[in-house]
Amino acid sequence: MLLTNLKLAWQFYWQDYKSNHQRLLRWVYSLLLLFIITLTLTSNSIQNYLEQNLNGLLGADVVITQKQALNHDQFSDINTLSENVVVTQQITTTLTHNGHYQQAQLKAVGNDYPLQGELISSPSLQTEGEVSENGPEPGTIWLDARLLASLTISPGELLTIGSHTFRVERVLLHEPDRLMEGHSVAMRAMINQHDLTALNFADDLVQYRYLIAANTQQRNALMTWHKTHLPAAQIFHKQGKHPLARFWQRTENFMGLASIILFFMAAIAIEQLAQVQTRKERYFSALCMSLGASKASCIQISLFKWCIGVGVLLPVVMILAMVGHYCLVQFLNDTFSNLTWQWQFLPAFKSASAVMIIFAIFQAPVWFALFKNSVAEQFIGHSNDVNTGLSKVASALVLFSVAYIYSDNVLLTTMMLIAVLSTVCIMLLMSWSGLTLGEKATSQFSGLIPFSLFMMKQRLVSKSTQILGVGLCAFLLLFTLMLLRDLGQTMSMYQRQHDGNVFISQASNKQMSFIEGWAAKEGIKVRQVKPYLNAKLTHINGLSLDEFTDKPSDSLATFSRAIRLHWSEAIPSNNHLESGEWWQANTKNWQQVSIEQEVMTDLGLKLGDTLTFYINQQAYPFTITASHAFKPGAGSITFWVQMPPLATQFIDAPHYTMASIELAENQWQLLAPLWQQFPTLRMVSLKEITARFDKTLVMVTQVITGFAVMIALLALVVIIASIKAVEPKEQKKNSIILSFGFTRKTCLQLNIIEWLVTAFITAAGAIIGTYLAGQLIYKSQFSLNYVPNFTWLGITLICILMVITGIGVFVSRKHLNSSIRSLLAE
Repeated sequence: MLLTNLKLAWQFYWQDYKSNHQRLLRWVYSLLLLFIITLTLTSNSIQNYLEQNLNGLLGADVVITQKQALNHDQFSDINTLSENVVVTQQITTTLTHNGHYQQAQLKAVGNDYPLQGELISSPSLQTEGEVSENGPEPGTIWLDARLLASLTISPGELLTIGSHTFRVERVLLHEPDRLMEGHSVAMRAMINQHDLTALNFADDLVQYRYLIAANTQQRNALMTWHKTHLPAAQIFHKQGKHPLARFWQRTENFMGLASIILFFMAAIAIEQLAQVQTRKERYFSALCMSLGASKASCIQISLFKWCIGVGVLLPVVMILAMVGHYCLVQFLNDTFSNLTWQWQFLPAFKSASAVMIIFAIFQAPVWFALFKNSVAEQFIGHSNDVNTGLSKVASALVLFSVAYIYSDNVLLTTMMLIAVLSTVCIMLLMSWSGLTLGEKATSQFSGLIPFSLFMMKQRLVSKSTQILGVGLCAFLLLFTLMLLRDLGQTMSMYQRQHDGNVFISQASNKQMSFIEGWAAKEGIKVRQVKPYLNAKLTHINGLSLDEFTDKPSDSLATFSRAIRLHWSEAIPSNNHLESGEWWQANTKNWQQVSIEQEVMTDLGLKLGDTLTFYINQQAYPFTITASHAFKPGAGSITFWVQMPPLATQFIDAPHYTMASIELAENQWQLLAPLWQQFPTLRMVSLKEITARFDKTLVMVTQVITGFAVMIALLALVVIIASIKAVEPKEQKKNSIILSFGFTRKTCLQLNIIEWLVTAFITAAGAIIGTYLAGQLIYKSQFSLNYVPNFTWLGITLICILMVITGIGVFVSRKHLNSSIRSLLAE
């Protein structure tokens, strides 16, 4: 019996294979399978890459890193618990040569470096790299290729760091402990440790790294020792997590959450196609049951048929996923160097199985219809409210399941769901209100337009579905191509107005005093000056950060390093109080802090929680008494954590300053001597910040445009599916129109008008959605009104009208193949 049902399902599948609804259903299934499998394969390749990268590029079995050197007792403990220890030092400084200056990461190494792995360099850019047994000799420096180009310098020439001169000896190609830089794109330089001592940099600015050779037992002992003796230091080992692991997990989760839009579009398309599919399945089941088959056998045949359909798709999708995976690997090579393509069957099979379960949930209403209805109802082919309601429940179940699987924190998930739901609501409101008001406004008139609006109003659900599908695609493209570009330009204008054109991210008290005098002398305006000290969060409510949460988080990633701890008596002018109470001016309680509200939400913190910060090798507990948020209109320098000024009297730590200044065009040349005098002064121009944003925007645009292409394909399927779902009714409508003496030309005109109205509402919804999103962003970040580029909007409106109308008229051309004879026959 089972084999007979399987053969019957196979025959039924191939009879139905070339039907329009099956073709569209294959499109939907293929797109979703392709997206999820490709994402899974890429993610798995990167995770494997990170694991191998950790083993091969850590440069040691264990690495301990922190600001400031270990004291004698601590270093003795490490020596006792290990086989060998190599110390490197790193600092961000500025190199100058013939008026050119460039910030870079300067590493100082001894004759015992490297501990493990190979140090590769070359005598010039034109020669092959070779393994170097040791680092630079005293008085010499090695630069990477980008730094050579930036300073327009060649090996053999001299450059300056502070008051010291170095000869460029070799080109730095590879460092065995390069992994510790994470995804930093900072330019690299290397000198001898003796030269760093001569440069006499402040010890609190130097990052110390202890590269340790240790066996498994020693590694475990070092991990235990680290928790009790160096809680503020970071520790990495070959069996641990890669520094980029959480970064990539966060990226993967975000892409997974973004796929909610794809599943939402798929749910719309499948629900439309299910109307046609259910009619055919009912008819076939009724035919089988009339010949003596049981209802269970009919449902079994339908299940087999569905499994055959998905099974036939899988080989093709797998091949396409391999190609997509290869393309993504090439695209990501800039971020993950030497990432290689490799096919992995098990992850692909697991992700395909998960997506097929989702498809089965979408298909459940069809099977439920076969189970619920009688033979007579199946011949009649009427739908019912239970089946429609089940379809909605199935769609909601899938969407919330995807959100749950990929959610790594409540804030990100909530923002994503609100964004999608808001866009959907805007599109639905536009379609329902537009068609309803249009139909009522023209109800007293005669003509093709009033009649078209009347007919569209009768098919409100179908039309809303079409508008929703295409509108989401148009909204995403508009948001990416127009709003984000406008946002970048506005950010530059805002920062220039409030912050000047140069940011000082780190200046010591001595450096800041000189800068203020230098600025007054040269007529340079200092816009903002805000003090801070470096602090490392180690515990939340007595728990270490790893114990407190294991979910990836932007805030947690930042707190894993030292952050800037600001003090202010009153609420800063660019902040406002969100919750709690700000401290009084004469408060005696200095161990209280205010936390940025987004950080509170991201980490799940609340008022009254205790945060322990390590500051200059000492632990200081603070209680959260308030939360604050950024307020636009008074500069963009703000801090996540703020404390009362009284705290600085009890905390012994170096103080630094963030500031912003405004340079005239002829004053830029003054920066080179300033950097030569203070090479550790950290400054960045507004032009550089804008360039970084533009570079990020290019990547975001590429990703979202590719995402929008998939949505556009699904939107096309939604349009076609909604047309096919009502095709019999449309043909009947045209037959009735012809029976009144009108021509097919009139039917075509009605069709064109209908699609023009659909396209106009879609374009208007996408434009309004983009404008509202822009207005919210601009108000919250800049206190400005968003003024879009009206030329862009006009071009967008025309393009959407042409594309949607053309597709709609072309796909629905079969509706015109109706006649009075077919109406009489029916």
